[in-house]
Amino acid sequence: MPTEPQHVRRDGVVVDWLPQPRSLPPAVTGARKPPSHAAPVKKPLAFLRRVHRTWWPSIVIFVALGLCLALFVTPFALETRATRGTPSPVPRSRATVVAAKPVVRPAEPAALPDGAPVTPAGSGSWRVVSGSAEPTAAGAARELLYTVEIEEGVEHPSFTAEVESILADPRGWAGLGQVSFRRVDGLDALPSFRISLTTPATSRRPDACGFTIPYESSCYLSRDHRVVVNLARWVRGAHSYQGDLAGYHRYAINHEVGHALGHGHVGCPATGAAAPVMMQQTFGLSNTYVSTLNRAEPGAAARVASDGAVCRPNPWVVTDR
Repeated sequence: MPTEPQHVRRDGVVVDWLPQPRSLPPAVTGARKPPSHAAPVKKPLAFLRRVHRTWWPSIVIFVALGLCLALFVTPFALETRATRGTPSPVPRSRATVVAAKPVVRPAEPAALPDGAPVTPAGSGSWRVVSGSAEPTAAGAARELLYTVEIEEGVEHPSFTAEVESILADPRGWAGLGQVSFRRVDGLDALPSFRISLTTPATSRRPDACGFTIPYESSCYLSRDHRVVVNLARWVRGAHSYQGDLAGYHRYAINHEVGHALGHGHVGCPATGAAAPVMMQQTFGLSNTYVSTLNRAEPGAAARVASDGAVCRPNPWVVTDR
C-alpha cells in the first residue's frame, strides 16, 4: 500500500508534505500589489458617521448663537431707521394729481350764460306799449321820440320802465346835453326809432340780426329804425358783466341807441380802462377776441385792432374812465 509522501526537514523531523499551488508572477496575472506605504481606504459610511458624531453639536450651538444675536440686534436697527429724519411722503405721479382735480375750462366770453328760462320764439311781430313819457332832458338841441315794443308771445312787464329809466339817466346819452328822449305810443307822432324786445329765433333771422357770429346778440336795423333787444340776453346778460344783470341792461340799451344816433363800434383804448359803451361788450372785453369774432362779417374786423388790450365793463356813455 502506497504511503503518503513525507518531507524531512533539515532538523530531522519528518512532516507530511503536500504539494502547494504555485503562484504566478504579477507580470503574468496583471495584478498590481499595493505599495506597502499606502494608507488603508476608509469606507464612506464610516467616515460620515464619524463626522456626525464629532461636529453636529458644534454646528447646532453656532446656529443657536446666530439666531440669538439676530433677535437681539434687529429691534435696535429698526428703531434707529425710524427715528432718523422725517419719512419722505410717497411720491405721486403727475397723472394722479391731474386726475384728482377735474379740469374746469373757462366759459367762452361770447356765449350766453346759464340762467332763467327764455321764450325761444314768438310770432315775429311786435305790439307797441301804450302811453307816453316826459322828455328826458329839457333844453336839449334835439328831441328824439321812441316807442317800446314787445314781440307777440312774450310777457315782460318791467321792460318799458327800465328802458325809460336808462335813457333818462344823466350818465347816458342825455347826459351829453345834445339830445333828449321821449317815449310815445306812435298814435300822435311817428317815432325816430323803436326799441323792440325780441325772441332769439326772431333775432337770428337774416332780415333781423342774423347769426353769422354764432352767439345771441342784439342789433340796430337802420332800414326799420328798430333796436332789436335779444330776449335771451336781457334775461341772462353776458359773461363780461359777471352776473350784473342791471349793469348789462344799461349797457345794451345805451349801446344799441348809440347805433340809432349814428355811432359805430370801437375797441378798448387801453388795458384796464373802462370799456367804451360802443365796444361790443356782449361778446367780450378783449380787443383781440372781439376782432377775431368779427372776421365772420366782411369789413367788421377792421373796426377793432387786434392789439391785446382788455378793458373793464362799463355801461355808461359819460364816465370818469
